[in-house]
Amino acid sequence: MRELVVRSPLIAFFVLAFAGSWILWSPMWLTAGGIGVIPVELPVGALMLVNQLGLFGGPFASALVVTRVVGGPGAVRRLLGRLVRFRAPWWCWLVAVLAVPLCIGAFALAGRSVTVTVPIIVQLAIMAVVYVLGGPLQEEIGWRGFALPRLQERFHPAAAALVLGVVHAVWHAPLFLVRDWDTPHGDVWDYVAYLGMTVALAVVLAWVTNAAGGSLVPAVLGHNGVNWSLTAAALLTGTAGSVIPAALGLGVLAVIALVVTRGRLGEPRVAAGGGPSAAGRAPSTASLGGRHEVPTLRVEESIRR
Repeated sequence: MRELVVRSPLIAFFVLAFAGSWILWSPMWLTAGGIGVIPVELPVGALMLVNQLGLFGGPFASALVVTRVVGGPGAVRRLLGRLVRFRAPWWCWLVAVLAVPLCIGAFALAGRSVTVTVPIIVQLAIMAVVYVLGGPLQEEIGWRGFALPRLQERFHPAAAALVLGVVHAVWHAPLFLVRDWDTPHGDVWDYVAYLGMTVALAVVLAWVTNAAGGSLVPAVLGHNGVNWSLTAAALLTGTAGSVIPAALGLGVLAVIALVVTRGRLGEPRVAAGGGPSAAGRAPSTASLGGRHEVPTLRVEESIRR
């Protein structure tokens, strides 16, 4: 089994991520709130717990397990260290923290009546922090931390982002069966928009992750900005949310990323093993195109160490 994982770490990661999440999410999509195979209605607290188990048991655990098998304990430390690496070009923070929610908000709030009250402001402020633990932190260690560098070793950066965006969307498939999942999923257009959103998000997050030398903090914040913006738009307008504004807003950012970098999304030189260089240092400066020279550390070199 170990030889299979070492030979095909990317495939192993995706298989474990899908299996872990789909199995641990099964109490959500098999019960009355899902397809109804099990005639039990789960309370909200139980749904939240099951969701967290699926997140941690999916891309998060899969990334750590496969990284440990392929690169040893040192590789795991380097991968986790990317979650607390805060050195990144200033514009990466601007994109992740401001541009993502503003672009989504521009489409979500256009032509709509907005109600702003103190309770809503407080709720939105709390959500901005809490939502980080609602998916972005658990997911990004796997998607942008483990999978992205390896996909970029095989494909053109834009193609790698496309593949990862599609995989990310399909990974959510069981949740579309859950009645109480907070992402709009009422008709086929919601599914199409969701796919467009995850692909565009993959492009944007690949851009900031590459430019940040492999730091996952901008990716976590950008991912969080999407989740927060969707809920914020629904609260401010008092209407049912939609992922279409997110797909459009992120689509604009994705086009900008592709144009600015000429499709290279930062010309990545990020190590698949968990760091941008042997010393584990992120570049101190980078242009919008992310043209920093960081030597690529191949998986085989990680194994030899």
